[in-house]
Amino acid sequence: MCLIITGQSNKIRTTLLNTNGLLSDIHTSNPDGIGIMYATSKGLKITKTLPKNYADALAFISKLPQDDRELAIHFRWTTHGHTDMENCHPYNVVNGYVAMMHNGVLHTGNAPDKSKSDTWHFIKDYLTGPVSEHPPLVHNAGFLTMLADFIGDNRFVFMDGDGRMSHVNYDQGVEHDGMWFSNTYAWVPSKLISNYYQSTKKAYKNYVNGYDYDYDDEFGYGAWDYETKSWKDATTALTPLTPLPDDDTYDMEFDVTFDSLSNTLAYCDVDTLSEMMDFQPSETLDCLFKWFEPKMNKYCREDRLTAREEDILAMVLSGDIKALEEMSHMSTVAEVICYYFDWHVRPVQVVA
Repeated sequence: MCLIITGQSNKIRTTLLNTNGLLSDIHTSNPDGIGIMYATSKGLKITKTLPKNYADALAFISKLPQDDRELAIHFRWTTHGHTDMENCHPYNVVNGYVAMMHNGVLHTGNAPDKSKSDTWHFIKDYLTGPVSEHPPLVHNAGFLTMLADFIGDNRFVFMDGDGRMSHVNYDQGVEHDGMWFSNTYAWVPSKLISNYYQSTKKAYKNYVNGYDYDYDDEFGYGAWDYETKSWKDATTALTPLTPLPDDDTYDMEFDVTFDSLSNTLAYCDVDTLSEMMDFQPSETLDCLFKWFEPKMNKYCREDRLTAREEDILAMVLSGDIKALEEMSHMSTVAEVICYYFDWHVRPVQVVA
């Protein structure tokens, strides 16, 4: 998981402290370390902490600079490497001058040293050499585009000693009130952005009688009315209610093949799996359990799961496709499938 927030320090501080439930939600989902980076008159400042509880996280946020300097903050959820200060973001790329934060799971992994994170290895193997020789590379458009092409569904944030910041895969995040959030799956956006689900809706492309029908995590099954700019509950507000067409008429195509599922699982591609289950939940889940067998991995720490994650975990372990299909519109299902399980190809059954 993990989450990066960038923007003015005072705005980030105020937002995290004054938005009801926001910091608690972020810390619960990402409890394994908090780090910040910002510029000072003496160069780049990096501060990290390993909060033992929410009170520690709150105390750390309360000490953020109360001014308009640019700041980046990272909340960690361990996927690779030990949960310790060394693996807490940000990382130095050029010691004391260029630092970096990462959100996602890199396909380059951490095989040479399992105690270090995939981010640590990526910096050591790919970034430290060229950036040490030419630090402005981290702000070069061509270099950032090359990184984006290589890392795929991952986000980087660089900052130098002058406070200049650059993002890789900025469009994979979401903006709000001058701040940038690196994803929408490691926290609950509606706690901050009241109209988030309406304004960023993934419509099913079924434009019927002036409405785009959809399922919304917060508001249920209904449609977005473009004329009144409001959400219509399908069970009460639409008269007459035009039924949704079958799944196979959606103007959206996902080729659910062995290779597509295998790659999605191997790279922990939550976004792709979420979209596959949004538009073809039955086919995606049927193929998933037909071709692959789940095994809980070391990142699945049951003492840290939310109640919803525990329910989904049990469904996956029992192979309850019907129950998973009913919840398939929730991104948490894709997160549990990708992050908490290793998926092994089922042996071919030979019928005599």
